[in-house]
Amino acid sequence: MKHTKTPENLQLYLATENQLKSVVLECVKEALQDTIPMSRTGHDAQPEIIDSKTLLKRLAISEPTLIRWRQKGIIPYIGLHGSVIRYNWPKVLEALESKKRGGK
Repeated sequence: MKHTKTPENLQLYLATENQLKSVVLECVKEALQDTIPMSRTGHDAQPEIIDSKTLLKRLAISEPTLIRWRQKGIIPYIGLHGSVIRYNWPKVLEALESKKRGGK
């Protein structure tokens, strides 16, 4: 296994809610890294999973704009648990380039 916080090594009855969430989030992130298709930009690029704050900075957009784009399906996103949302940076760029070229 890649990480040491596998369910076999975790004593759930002693874990706090935040510790359990942290372990689950780590496992989900790792699984996403392993399963998200690679970007096809001439070579395979590793997906870079980023949060909303990072995406806002990189695109220089406001939070309402990001929410609107997400709701309209302009950019792809990954909903993890509750209100946790992440973005595959290469896929976001591909979606915006496609939109810019007149794609859907």
